[in-house]
Amino acid sequence: MSNNRQEIRPWSADEEAQLLALLDEGMTAAELAERLGRSRQAVYGRLQRFRKQRGRVSRTSRRAFAQWIG
Repeated sequence: MSNNRQEIRPWSADEEAQLLALLDEGMTAAELAERLGRSRQAVYGRLQRFRKQRGRVSRTSRRAFAQWIG
């Protein structure tokens, strides 16, 4: 059985910031994926992570995580 998935690549802080900025502009997940060079599922997954982190604070920096507005 072959797996055609692209190699998994961690999200950088800059990519996350760009993702949220483009989302605020009203781009769809498919458009975000194309712009960021990611799969649509990777975009959905990252946005889901932001939803789960909403209102949570980093244990190391004591700053709030990036918020997903929606």
